[in-house]
Amino acid sequence: MSELITAQNLELVIEKNHEIKEEVLAQAIRLQTNPSIMKVASAPQLALLILQGFGLIQMPIEDKYWSGAIFVKYEKIIPVINTALPRANQYFTAWHEIYHLIFDKVSFDHFIETDNTLEERKAEYFAACMLLNGVDRYFTELPEAEFVSKIFHCMSTFQAPYKAVLVSLYEYAIQSENEKLCGKIKEVFDLQFDDLPNRFRMLGLDDSLVCPSYVVNTSSLQEKIKRTRDENPELRYHEDNEDYLKNIMAEIALITRRRE
Repeated sequence: MSELITAQNLELVIEKNHEIKEEVLAQAIRLQTNPSIMKVASAPQLALLILQGFGLIQMPIEDKYWSGAIFVKYEKIIPVINTALPRANQYFTAWHEIYHLIFDKVSFDHFIETDNTLEERKAEYFAACMLLNGVDRYFTELPEAEFVSKIFHCMSTFQAPYKAVLVSLYEYAIQSENEKLCGKIKEVFDLQFDDLPNRFRMLGLDDSLVCPSYVVNTSSLQEKIKRTRDENPELRYHEDNEDYLKNIMAEIALITRRRE
């Protein structure tokens, strides 16, 4: 959803975040302290592990505004992540979809797409809570450098997308009444970077974060199908894994074509 946020509507986003902050922070803490959740040092990898338990599909879809979704079929809920986007976007999307899977009780109809509903804003804020906790302090303690370069360092350290970092820092700037920081963030908020990997390399940062992975992986779903079939052999729609996967892929393709 970060792609839909601009400098022009940034204030509205922060207002919405303020309204949902207490609720979403409590949800993030609940997940972080859940003893049944495997303890993994890397927040992005933890997100992928959680989604794999739901039968995660990872596949490249050439649509920069389609980061992921929850596919609902045969009473099964399948998360999908677009691996044609940079890894930072994939990680943020992973936590976004986890919010829908665990905490969202109103959005599941058939296919969840990116929009401006309150649940989408909560999912975005939840993802920021999981990935960007402490980014304000990290930013303020960075050595003096070009402003955008400091944002890139934040992206690298917290494994998060450009605009997600800026939204979190803008929220901090509002709270601390730092008008200078607010102004700088708005100045660079809508910048587009065609050479982001090169910019990362020039700063000595790992450019893989801002490159697509193009992973194609349905193994989590296949394992989920097998497990469900073994537990419920009478459910005939799990007998043909290939047709089941084709059905999902076809509907994903249909949804993404609507955006063209």
